[in-house]
Amino acid sequence: MLFRTVYGPELEAIYEFIAQANRDGRAPSRQDIHEAFVPRQPGGGFCHTKNADDALAFLRSGRMIQGDGAYRVTTESNGPFKVRLLRAMRRLELGQEEPEHPLDRLYMLILTELFIRPNQLFVRDVHGVANRLREISELGGISREKAQAWKRVMEYLGLGRRAFGGFLCVYSPWLIGEIVEQWPEERGTLQGFFEGYFDHILPYRRQDGDLADAVRLPFEHLAQQGWLALFSLQDSPSRPYFGEHRWKGIARRSDDHDQ
Repeated sequence: MLFRTVYGPELEAIYEFIAQANRDGRAPSRQDIHEAFVPRQPGGGFCHTKNADDALAFLRSGRMIQGDGAYRVTTESNGPFKVRLLRAMRRLELGQEEPEHPLDRLYMLILTELFIRPNQLFVRDVHGVANRLREISELGGISREKAQAWKRVMEYLGLGRRAFGGFLCVYSPWLIGEIVEQWPEERGTLQGFFEGYFDHILPYRRQDGDLADAVRLPFEHLAQQGWLALFSLQDSPSRPYFGEHRWKGIARRSDDHDQ
């Protein structure tokens, strides 16, 4: 199940350990993971292994690794670990992968339904509001501990900050920058970018179809800093975004664009 008591950094560390072992021709066991990541007690036994075991369960539920006694990564695609994990969890949300547990599909749905679709930047009581979602309540709800773990992982992934007892959702500019860097095109329409690429990694659309503020703000920041360009395409029939700007085009790190 994705709703595990994990913190974030251990997910990437254990994943990379397994990936390197696979490249070396080995499929590490749970014992190998414990040897590498869990301190030993003075008597020789391992200290608590729950955090490492929860991380393995999370990675397996997220379809990042497979196996139980001998672990292998499911893909060695290029790109940052966080972007790959977000893409894998988004596939679960969209029903493109069969979840290991029914709640796994709802992990990213909380982000979509509490923040992005209603265009809400801050939710104080994530636990209470998430449990009012029909899909979650029908499965018996999630505990306060699971909601806290969800907030920690979202913060680690760059999707916002824990603040004032709740969660402030604004996608981090560095995360957006990494996603744009992995985009296989140099330039194109914003509609094609969001619908054909970005939507496979993260939700972006508020209820009226325009960009949620959590998405719009980091894109505008990166455009102001010159990391990407947003521009008009007057003859294009594609959908405009960014409110009154009505931009239709996007390009990666280029200073010269047709207006």
